[in-house]
Amino acid sequence: MSLPLIALLLAGAACTGSSNDSTSEELEFKGATGPPLLYVAVGASETVGIGADNPLREAWPQVLYSAALPQQTRFVNLGIPGATVADALRAEVPYALRLQPDIVTVWLNVNDIIAGVSPASYERNLDRLLTRLRAGGSTEVLVANTPPVEHLPAFRACLPHSPPGGPSCVTGRPLPRPRAIDSVVTRYNEAIARAAASSGATVVDLHALGVAAVRTNSYLRLVAEDGFHPSTAGHRAVADAFARMLELQEGG
Repeated sequence: MSLPLIALLLAGAACTGSSNDSTSEELEFKGATGPPLLYVAVGASETVGIGADNPLREAWPQVLYSAALPQQTRFVNLGIPGATVADALRAEVPYALRLQPDIVTVWLNVNDIIAGVSPASYERNLDRLLTRLRAGGSTEVLVANTPPVEHLPAFRACLPHSPPGGPSCVTGRPLPRPRAIDSVVTRYNEAIARAAASSGATVVDLHALGVAAVRTNSYLRLVAEDGFHPSTAGHRAVADAFARMLELQEGG
């Protein structure tokens, strides 16, 4: 990625301001006052805010920053649409390290699954990414695990003999049955847990969030019209999951 494009991403995403009016009540708390903090978001299209009605204001990292972090916190969003962990290692992590953040959030997994990255290769790359971002323990890093993507309409459109209509197949090629996809997700999440434990990062359980939404028939409300990215409500739910874990870490 070129430096001008990185600069545009930084200029568009390094937002400061008051809390978002559309934020859910669960998120409406602020951390204690103190020295200014720097929060950096590392990720892909979800981190940029794709799927939200207003990505700049309603992307989940922006909601997290606006509603759950101290007023004097600064925020930089380094997310790049389509990024895998390997992409983030090359194009996002070096900039994050230059910024020396206090808090980093990471959501990078679905694009690796789509790209066919093996769980073993994914784990090696993620371990490197988290270890570098942790900076010897000086930076608090929260990493999302993988939601139950087998329920996403854009994934189901890739199944053999999928019904016509609805969103397009997210991969452009057929996928195995949902049970096989679920197995890959499980192996990825095991890899995320090991990489987080090794580096000292904290796992945010988006998989449990998705499973709970499936059980309560609210899953599709959290998915955008493209059948793949979080909706505005989905972005809020993700922000809430990160906020709750951040609050637990600060309380501990």
